[in-house]
Amino acid sequence: MNDREEALLHCQLLRMARGEEEALEALYQTLAPWVFALIHRILKNPEAAKEVLQDTFLRVYQQAWRYDPKRGKPTTFVYAIARNLALSRLRGERRQPLKDPTLDPHDPEGDREATWGTEREDREDRVRVVQALEDLSSQERLLLEEAFYLGLTHRELAERHGLPLGTVKARIRRALAKLRGKLGEA
Repeated sequence: MNDREEALLHCQLLRMARGEEEALEALYQTLAPWVFALIHRILKNPEAAKEVLQDTFLRVYQQAWRYDPKRGKPTTFVYAIARNLALSRLRGERRQPLKDPTLDPHDPEGDREATWGTEREDREDRVRVVQALEDLSSQERLLLEEAFYLGLTHRELAERHGLPLGTVKARIRRALAKLRGKLGEA
């Protein structure tokens, strides 16, 4: 999404925070295909993905007042809600998501085009993220990948790697801070 489109989404979130349902419809029309693709990649089930998609936009409408442009773009706000709901759904089903090889952060030219689009800005953003990930230590990168791509909780990561829970949390927090710093510089 370019800056103009993000600005329109920002306005729609502000309108939703005031209770304007038309803004929800406009936001849904704009983002639903991309949000559905994200959810479907996590759940691997189109019917469940449709349900979570509906829940996502309901939650976005209910929590639009929480959107803070200082913390991220409107798309980031919506995608975070979608991701969290999809992972909650998986945990409720007591299964883990399968790592999708097309989501490999080390391959910026993978099959993610269908989800992320083909615009030059999207590709540049992906390359920046991959470069920022490469600057992390291998342990930090592994913990982030397993948390975000496999949907593992901090406790599951601690057990899996034989580390104290506090160490896992600290490493993930430090890695995210490094990513914010790198991505904020560009």
